Order: sequence, then structure tokens, then C-alpha cells
Amino acid sequence: MSPHESPAGAASESSRRAAIVAVSLVLVGLVAVGFAPGVASADDTLERDGTDLVVNVSEVEDPETVTVAVTDPADPEISYEANATRSDGNTVRIDVTDPASGSVNGTDLRDATVTVTVDPSGDNATAVQLTNGTSVPLHAVAFADDRPAWIGEGEAENASDTLYVPLDAAGTVGVPDGDTVDIDVDGSETANVTGTVHGDGEQLTVDRDELLSEVGDSRETLDLRVLSSAGPVVDEPEIEPELRSRGDGLALWHPLFASGETYTVDASTVGEDARYTATAAETDEGYLELSRLSANDTAIRVSTADGTTLANYTDDDPITYSGPPEVDAELSDDGTLRFDRSLAGLAVDGAVVGAGDEGGSTYADIEGEIGSEGRLTPEETDLSGAKTLLLSTAAGDVAASLESGGGSGSAAAGSVGAIGGILPILAVLLVPIVVGLGLGGIISQFQNDVPDIVSKLILGGVGLALALLALLAVHALAPITILGTALQWVGLVGVVIGAAVTPVVPTVVASRKPGVVAASGPFAAKVTVTDGSDLFRGDVSVHYRKPDGRDRYDPVSVRGGRETIQLPGTGTWEVYARHGSARSNVQTVDANDPAATLTIPVEATLTVVDAVDGEPVADATISGEAGISGTTDRNGAVTLDPPEDATDAEIEVSHDRYADATERVRFRQNASPTVELDRRTGRLRGSATVDGTAVGAVPIRIVPDDEFLSDRFEVETVSTNADGTLEERTLPIGQYRVETTLADGDGYEKTETTVTVRESGTARAEVDARFTWRLDADRRDRIDRIRRDVRSVSEGGGRDGTIPRYYASVVESMLDVAESVPDAGHEFVGREADPGDAVDGILAAAERTTDAIAEAMTTKRNVDLFAACADMPDADVRWSGTFDLAELLDRLEADSGAQRREVKQRYEAVDGLIEDRRGELSEIAPAREMQQRAWELTREADRGPEAVAIGYTSLLLLDAVEELFEHDALRERLTRTVF
Repeated sequence: MSPHESPAGAASESSRRAAIVAVSLVLVGLVAVGFAPGVASADDTLERDGTDLVVNVSEVEDPETVTVAVTDPADPEISYEANATRSDGNTVRIDVTDPASGSVNGTDLRDATVTVTVDPSGDNATAVQLTNGTSVPLHAVAFADDRPAWIGEGEAENASDTLYVPLDAAGTVGVPDGDTVDIDVDGSETANVTGTVHGDGEQLTVDRDELLSEVGDSRETLDLRVLSSAGPVVDEPEIEPELRSRGDGLALWHPLFASGETYTVDASTVGEDARYTATAAETDEGYLELSRLSANDTAIRVSTADGTTLANYTDDDPITYSGPPEVDAELSDDGTLRFDRSLAGLAVDGAVVGAGDEGGSTYADIEGEIGSEGRLTPEETDLSGAKTLLLSTAAGDVAASLESGGGSGSAAAGSVGAIGGILPILAVLLVPIVVGLGLGGIISQFQNDVPDIVSKLILGGVGLALALLALLAVHALAPITILGTALQWVGLVGVVIGAAVTPVVPTVVASRKPGVVAASGPFAAKVTVTDGSDLFRGDVSVHYRKPDGRDRYDPVSVRGGRETIQLPGTGTWEVYARHGSARSNVQTVDANDPAATLTIPVEATLTVVDAVDGEPVADATISGEAGISGTTDRNGAVTLDPPEDATDAEIEVSHDRYADATERVRFRQNASPTVELDRRTGRLRGSATVDGTAVGAVPIRIVPDDEFLSDRFEVETVSTNADGTLEERTLPIGQYRVETTLADGDGYEKTETTVTVRESGTARAEVDARFTWRLDADRRDRIDRIRRDVRSVSEGGGRDGTIPRYYASVVESMLDVAESVPDAGHEFVGREADPGDAVDGILAAAERTTDAIAEAMTTKRNVDLFAACADMPDADVRWSGTFDLAELLDRLEADSGAQRREVKQRYEAVDGLIEDRRGELSEIAPAREMQQRAWELTREADRGPEAVAIGYTSLLLLDAVEELFEHDALRERLTRTVF
């Protein structure tokens, strides 16, 4: 696709009623297959591929001709025919833009109903009807390849910007004026934007906001893939970036450049020393200005801040400037211009009018917008006799021919920002100059000495007169209108140059003759002051003296790098320039060679920064050619003196914390190069424990611990993994302090270790936090008291105490856990639970549980049972479970309501178990009483840590009730008969 091609929209879906009719017709056709010979199935018969309708004829033996007749809409009587003998395999392709009969322009064919018939080969063959009443889209979209797309204002008031895309009316069919089509812009093959077709298939418009929000990650080209229910209906959907002339320079146009967004640009003209770079370039209506570049092959890369590339053309594969696009326009008798309707909505803000062979080009203040019918009325502009227009438009410069086939008079069709025909301009400019050169040449044949200043003035006056006469002769004799047009100013420039060169020719010729010397007296020296690359922009003083080396004359102040200095005498003079303490080389001048170029060496301020964060790097060492050396200050800057006779030099930047870098520095005014240094890095791994036990989620601080690191980098806070390890980290080399940040108020003692990260190997940091929380005297006394109460439960006074002692072992497990908390600091890491609150909750639950066991074991039925078992051998049976601290802490952070429901469910499950065992045993009171007390503990508990601990204990008591039936010694006691 050419750079000026543009995409079009896809067909919208059929209406619900049309879909129902289509499905009904297909079903009727399928039923008819069973009764009418020669009718084939319509499944997968019709598909769309670009502008082609693809017909599957695999079910017909030896097909010869395929006929597609449109039955709805019926008025146009549209039909297509194709030769099936030249088909590709089992399919026949039919161009929907080229019907055999009927007109497809202006007719809505986005959901046409067709009948497809295939005529087999042979005289007696019977035609096969593939489909009858099948819906299929028959519209197509084609993009104009000779007219540019552009971005302009939307049609409605306060509408967002719109992308205008000219269409090829001959290849765009089946979509009425003003109807919409669906478009896929991100390659998903699903519609995500909507376009509107205008005219008789002549233009497509798409809302730019919608387009930019839906386009995919790939943005180097824009694909506007028009979709239909049967597949894509456009062959070439791409819109690519273009180089366009705009105003007085070159610009890159891209349909996906967004206003308000900035771009990184690196552009250069291939084969020329012209480059444009920017890190925050802005665009306007899709244009990125490249005014510094010439209109030739261009290498350019454009990307967004996040790295998305919008253009990537290289020296080997550049983007080409092809000149302004050429269009035809009709000039009406009333002065109205009429263009192709595909350019409707194009804004025009000026034009250069070319008069063709009659000569001359003038600027016309033509402003306005091309209307929906392609009309543009220039206000107060007479275009009589005009042959060409170079229009300044929203689509860039556009060359319009007002005569059919006209090309010789086109206004600067191949140049950027041209203002007229090139031949009239050259004639008007060069004729006076040639006259001046000719006169000077004639004089030089008779002049042996270098003319003095008076002679030069006389020659200049004569040259001015003859050059002016030559200009008037061109105006009178040539078919070029000069006076009263812009060409008169071009002619005056030629006259001035012609007058100036008249005395120059005899002066140069005479000075080259042997033995000729300059005329006596003062002469003017032309002095140019540079920094080695460019003109010196600051104020400098130029000194002059005779070769004896003594300064006897006041210096001349020069600004802008160029000055003519009047020297007071003849002979040879020495000149040099000063700027502050810097002094240029010394040059000699005389009347025969009065020009001198003086170079003042300038310093370069180099800035060294970190390549990652852009922060300045202090104490970086600079070394290089011709003794260049220096060290950066706290701002990362260093001023470098230039080497002798050099405008650039290669330097090396080194720092013990960064990789060395080499850079070529140019010494010119205001040169401030920046060098980025890559950090030297190493690896760090680590682990954290609490009292020697690995634990996850331990907060770790990695603190820079040497002067360089602490000045540049922040403290980093991380957490260990679940296994207590610290994931490997890449850090700048140097010394770090690795410490835990477990708070002292939570019962932990802060610990730390120091490591050195080097480029080779992996540094390891291991920190062990100490848990300093301890049981106080009150809690120890409380534990001892509960233990005494637990022992009293199993002391029956002549009764068997095996079952009470069994239940009491649950409380003993709780007390063991409470006593172990000072050694379980790892369990509290990353939790909100306070060790003291947890222990208090356990002890409160233990007290309540002890009371519950005592109450359950001293009911009359249980007392009688235990008395009956007094003669049985003593058995030390303990509950096999454990009171788990980690599970308790998890429950403290969970929903207490969920725990209550869990206890209830477990209570009911144990109740069923007890009922199941009732028939096997003589007595179940020890189980039933304990089951009921366990539920009452939870039911009567409030909220808070104590309630959570009680709920957890209730679950353990119910577990003990369930386990009661699994111990033989306990079951044997439940079989005793009580009288």
C-alpha cells in the first residue's frame, strides 16, 4: 500500500428481523434438499475475503459457471457470474465490485439475500442450487492510493478530532451515504471502533478518541480492518506514517500521534549531516515537525515514554519523501473550486497560485474548508489564468492542477514550502547577476592593477545600472510578470548581487596576475571567529598588530562570530581573538588575502550521572587524550580544558563503584555532554530466625553502611519467605547492615549483621532475633494454682479417677503450652497477637475447662460409676491430642463467629457418636456430661482472646470425648453396672 493509502470501515451486523428471515429461508432450503434433486447444502458455502465473495463448489461435480443472484434488495436486479473451470481448488472467487448486471453503488448490500446456482459442464447437466435465500454481506471497501488521509475537527459541535480517510469510490460498494461500519484496529478480528462512510463510497471518518483508546500495542502502522459477518471486506487496511511538506519544512504525519503526549525522536537525513533529536517532542493534528531536515530519504525512530514504537526507519530502510500529493480541481466560472468529494472536510489555510507558461507565481490568502460536495470558494481571490495551486492544508501541502493533464506549471510539486515556479524565479534572479559578472569580466581584460576603493565604487554603480536595465528587459520581453508581484523582490536581490560582483571580478583577476600588488592605503580584513565547530556566539575582542609583535592598536569588539575590520595601513598584519582568558591562534592578512579564521578553544562541562536513576556521580575520574584530566564535583560536573588543535577528544570516565565508560567529547560553546555510568553490582542472600527457628514474614532492613552508599541510596525494607529465607537481591557493591525490625515492645531484641557485597560471589546475611518476653510471677502462680485444681479433679476419695484424669490431661496440655510461650517467639512473628494476651487467654480457658471437667465428673451417675470401678486396676490413660499454639494464634485472627459454628457442628457430630455407642455400654454419662459442658463453655463465652481460647478448648474436649471410646481401659469402666 502506498504512503497515501487509507483504510475504510466494516459492515454493521444485520438486524434481528433480517436474521430471523435469513435463518427461516435456510431451513426451508435444507428441507427442500430432501425432496428436490439437484439442490445442495448451504453450510459453509459463502465466505468473504477482502473484495471477493468465496463460493464453495466442492459438492458439485465438474462445475462450469457460478451465478449469484441478489434477491433482497430486489430492485437493483444485481447478479454475479464467474467461470468455475478456473477455480482455485473447490472454491470460486467473485469480485463483489464488478457485477454481471445491476448497480452496486448506493445500494445497501451489507446483509444481502442471495441464491447461488452452479451449472456443471456438459450439454445435459442439471443446474445445482447451492443456496436459496442465504444472507451474505456483499459490500466492499477500498482505500484511495493517490489522496492523503488527515486529522481534523469532528462534524458535530464539541466533537473530538476525526480521522478522515479518502476512499476509492470504484472499489467501495454496498454502503449507503452516512451508514456506519465496524472496524477491527487491534488485530483481534472483532469490531472495536465504528466508522462512517460518506458520499457514494468516497470517504470514511473515524472518531480519533475511540481509535486511540482501542488500538493495540503495535502502533508502527494503523490497520483499519473493515469487518462483516462473513469475514473482512477490505484488501489492504494499512495506514503508514508519511513524510509531508507542511508550512516551511518537513514533518512526519502519523494517524496515531496523540495531542498532549510527548515523544522521543531521533531523525536524520540519509547521506547528509543533518539530525534532529528530542526527548519530549509534541505533535499537532498528527504532525511531528522535522524542520531541520531536508526533503530526502529519512531515518527516524519515534517512541513514547513507555517504549512503544510508532516509527522505526533506518538508513538501510528509510522513509521516503515523494513530494506533495497531486489532485485535480475544477475552476468554475464563478471562481468556485471543486475537488473530489473524498477531500470533503479538508481545511485549507493558504495557497501559491501558478500561472503556468504565462509566468509567475503569487501567494493567495485562500482559507476555508472543502464542503461535502467538494466545493471551496476562495474569498476575494481572483484565480483567473491560474493553472496550478500549491495548497497548505490539514493534509500537508497538496498540489492541485486546474487544467487536465497539467504538470509543467505545477507549483513546486517536488519541494518543501516552495513559493512559486522555479524557472521564473531563476530567470529573474540570475539575469542581473550574469550581467554584473559579464561587465566585470570585460573590465578585467583592460585592468592590470587591483582597483582602488574609488574605482570599485564606480564599477559597482555601473553594474547596478546595467543589472537594473536587464531586469526591466526581462519584464518587458519575457512572458513573466515581475513588477507588482513577489518576483520583483527576487529581481531586486539579483540586481544587488549583480552590482556587487561587478568590481569583484576585476579585483580577483588582477590580484592573480604576476607582479600585481594591492593598492596603497588601508584595507578591510574579514575576520571569522569560531569555537572550532561553529561561529563564536559570545563577545570577543579581535586584536591586530604588525608582525613585530607589539600591540599598538585598540582591539575591535566582535559579536556573532563575523566582523570586517578596517586596518590602518598596507602590508601584512597579524590578527588574533580573545574571550576572557582564552586566546585564539594568530593569523596573517594583507590586501591580497584579507580573510582570517580565528579559533578560540573553549572548555566543555561534562556531567557524570548514574545510568539507573540519573543522579550525579561525584569523585568520578576523567582522563583522556592530550593530558585531559579532572574529577567530578558533588553535582557530578567537571570542566575540561580542550586539547591543542582539537575540537573533540576521547575520554575515559572511571569510578570504583561503576563500570568504566568511554565517551567522545566535543569542545564547543555551551557544550554540556552527559555520561551515564552503569553500576557495579553484586548479589545478596540471607535468612532470618527467631531463637534459632526459621520463620517467615520477618521484616528485614537492608541499610547502606558505607559513606558512598549511605549518601546515595535509601534503606530498603523487605520480608523473608515462608521458610525464613531472603530472596536473592542485586545491589550496588559496598557494605550493608542487615537488621531485623521486630519491635522491642513486642518482646523482641533487635539484631543485625554487616555484609560486604562484591561483584564476584554472593554475600550472605544471617540474622537471629531473640524473643525476650517472659512469664511474670503472677502468671506462674496462676499456672501452679490451675495444676493443683487439675490434680484435685482426679483424686476421687475412694473412687476410680481414671476417666477424670483422662479429661484433665487436656488442661495439662494447655498449661504446658502456656509455659512454652517464652520459647515460641517465632510463632508471633507477623501476627497481631500479644504474647501476654495469648497466655492470659489460655489460662482463663484452662480455669473454665477445669471447672467444667469437675462439674461433669461429679454428677451422681458419674460418682456412682467411679465408685463401682474402685476395685479396677489403676490405668494412666491420657488424651492423645495437643493444644497447638500456632492454631490458637490463627484462630485469634479469624472470625470468632465461624469458630462458634464449628464447635456447634462438632458437638452434634459427637452427639451422634454417643448415641451409636449407647447400646454397647452400660453407662455413657462420662461422655455425655463432658460433651454438654464443652458446648456450654463456648455458648457462655463472650468475645476476645479468652473466648477464642475457650472455643478452641471446647473443640479439644469434644475430641477427647470422641477418643474416650477408643481406649480399652476407659471402655471397660463404661461397661460396669451401677446399682
